[in-house]
Amino acid sequence: MRRVLAAAGGVGIGVVVALACPGSSEHVADGAGPAASDAGVLSTFVSHAQRGEVAPPDLDDVEHMCALLTSCDRLPIPPNLVPSDFKDCVKHFAEEMTSFAAVNFSLTMRECGLQSNSCAALRQCALRGAATDACAGRGKSGVVGLCDVDGRAITCWHEQPLAVRDCQRGGEQCIVSGGDARCTLGPCPATIRDGDKPQCSASGTHKLQCEKGKLASLDCAAFGLKCTVGSDGAAGCATSGPSCTTNAKRCEGSTAVGCINGHEVRVDCGGAGLGCPSAPGATSVGACVAAPPPLGACDPNDKPRCDGASIKYCYAGRSRSYFCKALGFNRCENGKSGVHCAQ
Repeated sequence: MRRVLAAAGGVGIGVVVALACPGSSEHVADGAGPAASDAGVLSTFVSHAQRGEVAPPDLDDVEHMCALLTSCDRLPIPPNLVPSDFKDCVKHFAEEMTSFAAVNFSLTMRECGLQSNSCAALRQCALRGAATDACAGRGKSGVVGLCDVDGRAITCWHEQPLAVRDCQRGGEQCIVSGGDARCTLGPCPATIRDGDKPQCSASGTHKLQCEKGKLASLDCAAFGLKCTVGSDGAAGCATSGPSCTTNAKRCEGSTAVGCINGHEVRVDCGGAGLGCPSAPGATSVGACVAAPPPLGACDPNDKPRCDGASIKYCYAGRSRSYFCKALGFNRCENGKSGVHCAQ
């Protein structure tokens, strides 16, 4: 089970965590595929990002995603990226997707996690077309990487995929170096050396960096962003919004305005039922705040519990209940790794 992998991974799993984290040089493969639908229509997330906006998901949708992430086994997603307890997962991802940095949030999590309706659908989406048995016979004693025939970089552990990056979708090629499979554009040019700060491509769409002699890239355009060089001389993905200074924040009604890589990001707090100004007793949720809880509210520090097939927990001072059978699970389970749904 996925929860067992998280407990047993140790250093080996830690190596692959960067492969799917926002900001990783390998994140191009994570983001390049699902940015647009088959009909060529941009996803809502990308179209908002192109306008410098973040539209936080509803809490119900985050619960839906976390029910799958904490309960499904054999997911090709590094388990250290996902809190194993349902309540912790909801809090973690609700805050991440409501932050200014959400413009760089993992598209695998957003497009697969939020939109899948079953373990099988989530597993298939995150595989990016790779074969389910691609890791058969591999990684029995540690984490290993491989390139499949279609150019995907696959990380295996205990004969299961832990991460899949579709290199060709980002215009890259897959290589295996030191047992690690990664996506690269080829050898680093003379103008970009190991240890140099990231640079922008001539097109302004990619962040480029030399890693162990190979040129890695992050496709900012896949997130609806552009590559820009900050005051420190390092390139990063940013919106097309007005220029700003680091840590600058303000409120415009129910919209929180912040700064990422030198350009403004606007978080629509009101659209998620949240507010911007920090009122006394309000609970921070990313760049936004939840309204002060009513008198006699639940304690956010209380541990979640099972009530039949439902998970009961406290979020921002309000009692919540998630019914596991809504996604086909049979019960709620309180195990060593926390409370989650189970078959």
